[in-house]
Amino acid sequence: MNTRLKLVLVALFSTLVSVSTPMWAKGDSLEIKSAKASSGVDYTMFYQGPLKASFELERPKQSDNSVMLCIPCAFTSYVGSIDGIYMSDGRLHHKHFVSNACGGAGVICNGSIEMISTNKGKIFTPEFLKDLSEKRASLFQQFLVVENGVPAHFKDKTLFQRRAIAKLKDGQTVMFESKTPLTLTQFGLDLKELGAKNAIYTDMGAYDEGWYRDTENSVKPIGNDRSLTGKQTNWFTFRLKQAMSPGEKTLKSAR
Repeated sequence: MNTRLKLVLVALFSTLVSVSTPMWAKGDSLEIKSAKASSGVDYTMFYQGPLKASFELERPKQSDNSVMLCIPCAFTSYVGSIDGIYMSDGRLHHKHFVSNACGGAGVICNGSIEMISTNKGKIFTPEFLKDLSEKRASLFQQFLVVENGVPAHFKDKTLFQRRAIAKLKDGQTVMFESKTPLTLTQFGLDLKELGAKNAIYTDMGAYDEGWYRDTENSVKPIGNDRSLTGKQTNWFTFRLKQAMSPGEKTLKSAR
């Protein structure tokens, strides 16, 4: 394993593994705030707080009270499968189908997510993937809309409602959702202004239906389109920490 790769892995997992309950945690509830960027776009912000981040391949049930937030994350391809390489609880899929169009990846380990650049897929070396697998991490590919405090520029000028998972400058993890359509480039500019150090996009458009659980334990849908919900293939969740994802339960029972 070369020196650069070792440094990437050490930095990534020192952040992921050493996560403790943050000082802003408020019980097991999902903290939700509103913000307006100088662009005039209003945003809803869903804070992870003490909850656990998870990447899941089976649709979470709304009747599962451990799920506090659920959204689609990686794109679904035209053939109905997850776009790009991905990993769930250490199990690697689509090893030879790396998406070079998606320059970022969300890496989830021990209930925490970090956003990284894939260097056009070059980061996915056998050593890197083996290390993630041994740590039973999860991974999905997506666009990085903010990287190290710098918003990305996109040629795409289409207007859609936007969503992203972001790591703020103060270390908090937040899911941002715009209330109105805007371009990806403006989305990145807004997220930087609102405090994002790194932010990774999540699937939207017709696949945008998600939901969250409010303080009254009622399920509230999110997403303005919701027309292709049945074709979603993967989900990002915030769960209560004592709960295990379906993949974790499978791994535990197989031991």
